[in-house]
Amino acid sequence: MLERDYLESTLLELLAIPSPSGFTDEVTRYISRQLEAMGVSYDITRRGTLRARLPGTGTPGREPARAIVNHVDSIGAMVRRIKPDGRLVVAPIGYWSSRFAEGTRVTLFAENAVYTGTLLPVVTWGVHRDAGVEDTPSDWDHIELRLDRPVLDEAGTRALGIEVGDFIACNSNPEILDSGYIVGRNIDNKAGVAAVLATIRKVVEEKRELPSDIDILFTVTETVGSGAGSAMLPEVSELVTVDFASVPASEALSYDSLTIAYGDASGPYDYHLTAHLQALANDSGIPCQRRVLAASHNDAAAALAAGHDVRTAVVAYAGDATHSVERTHFSSLENMVRLLLAYVCSQPTFAHDTSTTTFSDFSHQIDADSLPARHGHDIDPGDVIRRNR
Repeated sequence: MLERDYLESTLLELLAIPSPSGFTDEVTRYISRQLEAMGVSYDITRRGTLRARLPGTGTPGREPARAIVNHVDSIGAMVRRIKPDGRLVVAPIGYWSSRFAEGTRVTLFAENAVYTGTLLPVVTWGVHRDAGVEDTPSDWDHIELRLDRPVLDEAGTRALGIEVGDFIACNSNPEILDSGYIVGRNIDNKAGVAAVLATIRKVVEEKRELPSDIDILFTVTETVGSGAGSAMLPEVSELVTVDFASVPASEALSYDSLTIAYGDASGPYDYHLTAHLQALANDSGIPCQRRVLAASHNDAAAALAAGHDVRTAVVAYAGDATHSVERTHFSSLENMVRLLLAYVCSQPTFAHDTSTTTFSDFSHQIDADSLPARHGHDIDPGDVIRRNR
């Protein structure tokens, strides 16, 4: 239970720190202190992405460096306009539906004060069958922030020091249940951060030997699409992304399992690195489900879009209701720690990935002898592939 205790305490502390994308300095400071307590060296980029390094036993430059990335930023909102009645029109931070915002308790950060409030649909409130409520469109123009202050007009709101551009964080309000579930806002991806910190802790405390250097990236802009785009060092050859992934109930994903993703909205992940993670999970008896995250875009895609020549893969813990009232299970987070430990202690997928490769070292994806033979006028693909071995 010691590992679960650490996951729980760390996750609750992370969830207590407001960190919508663009407002992440304090959560970066928290992670920095955690790394310092473990004796792990790190640096911080200008905008706050944190990069720690676990040194490997290999000769620098002879073994390809690898990286694990996860994001600490979450969805949120920003003041867009102050209405004549003193309520606030907001703009979303990150890609999330206004439908998930209705009823959310939030904290607003003005320049010199902090206020609480609730995001609500713009409706005429009543008690007689809520007539007309269903006719209100579900979009951000029909969401308003009701402040927990006695203001009735625009001047009263401005007198509080509130202005356009002020950040709004969704309160997590986490619940930890006896069943092992944790429910609340912003679990995406603070549960992943807790699992990664737990992995680093075990590597340090158990003095695990790593065959190659491992960079651990904590990015601060994944929610708005950039993420790992600028934080990777050129010697990194592999990038494993840790994230939250909702799985439809129809797929009956076990509460303790992981998702190994084979692609997302930007295309497929690296064939060989993904297969390597799948093999590690199988060898360790970690329950996994293979999925294509058709609606997802994460740090792996951001790294490729930024031009990094890096193999990418994504592994996600068992989640539900992304960007709404989310849920995961501690057993899934523990299995994430197990898989990450197996990964960092394994050999790099390809030893030659320190630089560009040669024809003789380049990988294969097709076994020519496994292809069905073709006869007639068609060229036999097996014969073509065999000639290029």
